[in-house]
Amino acid sequence: MNPVSLIRQFIKGLLKENEPYQIGLAVAFGMVIGIIPKDNLTAQLILIISLCFKTNIPMLLVSIFLFSSLSFITDPLTDKIGYFILTLDSLKPLFTKLYNTPVLPWTGFNNTVLMGGFITGIILFWPVYRCGKRFGNFYKNKLATKISNSKFVKVIKASWLFEWYFK
Repeated sequence: MNPVSLIRQFIKGLLKENEPYQIGLAVAFGMVIGIIPKDNLTAQLILIISLCFKTNIPMLLVSIFLFSSLSFITDPLTDKIGYFILTLDSLKPLFTKLYNTPVLPWTGFNNTVLMGGFITGIILFWPVYRCGKRFGNFYKNKLATKISNSKFVKVIKASWLFEWYFK
């Protein structure tokens, strides 16, 4: 894909699928993906699950970026939570069994930051979804029209190159 097409798809996503629940889900899933490490199978599975729920993809990408940039603040807390969960004596047999299965070690469940971030994400999912849904109402009623009427979008839509390329 070329850069013009990517910008077009991003703007189209910002303006089309902007129901409040889609934006709320995008922000909530973006929060979960943003606070966990991304070099494992868990982050990819959560991304696939989020795409199955028809989330607003541009908002999902923006929220992943925002929460990832704030993850250095949450990492010490999620590390402690993950360490607590992973060192519980009652769960050691379960974690041993999970680690000895063929694919599950690739999920990185034995990483303290990932486990703590995942638990934190599950706990915060509903409140973040509700806040994201409120933002979605605001976005749909106020910001979507401002974005579609912005000079940047009008210049892209009015350019002859844009019209020629997408006919």
